[in-house]
Amino acid sequence: MIIIPDIHGRTFWKSAVKGRETEEIVFLGDYVDPYTEIEGIEPSEGLVALKEVIEFKKQHPENVTLLLGNHDLSYISPYVHRCRHDFENHDIIRKLFLDNPSLFCIGHEKSIGGKLYVFTHAGILQGWLSNNEMALGKIRPGHEVEVLNRVFAAGNLYAALDDISYYRDGYQESGSCVWADIDEHFDAESNPDNIVYSDIYQVFGHTWQLSGKPIITPHFACLDCRKAFVLDEQGVIH
Repeated sequence: MIIIPDIHGRTFWKSAVKGRETEEIVFLGDYVDPYTEIEGIEPSEGLVALKEVIEFKKQHPENVTLLLGNHDLSYISPYVHRCRHDFENHDIIRKLFLDNPSLFCIGHEKSIGGKLYVFTHAGILQGWLSNNEMALGKIRPGHEVEVLNRVFAAGNLYAALDDISYYRDGYQESGSCVWADIDEHFDAESNPDNIVYSDIYQVFGHTWQLSGKPIITPHFACLDCRKAFVLDEQGVIH
């Protein structure tokens, strides 16, 4: 499996998938809103990236998964907080998402060697699931992705997705699966009550690693490093 973390208008994903288009490929979301001042990528290049990713998904619908990140959702729903945002191209970007709802989802999962690997934009925290039990119901362990995708497709998840914790200057106890900060996951490792369940391995992006090095722990991997990764048949991330 090839894993493509946050793009934000970058093009590194193209060389990663070239010649490997028939493999399973998961994009972790955040296609738009480049870091213009830091990387010199213009906002319009985020729009181009989104168009190219959508076309790539259409060409390979069975093996390409497109997850949504907080930046993407801010164009779809007024409930989701805007941070860096392409206001000039807002209407075009919004239309691209709304015209292609079946191409995107919130979570993805894959079983390797008896362990379940769960992919979201920012990782799932038990505290967030518990705080939104009214919308999500009480989820049986191992069914998080199924429930999140179903509730999202029904249009009933937007408010919960905008949960932002104090780690990101918000007010909620736990960030959502598109807003959770890496430090929340470190805290969860030392607090069993906040770990979703012990038999999964979470893979996400969202927290940009300026060093270019991924954070890989026994419970999760944060891969927002401006490069692509491979999850091999032994469950090892390269």
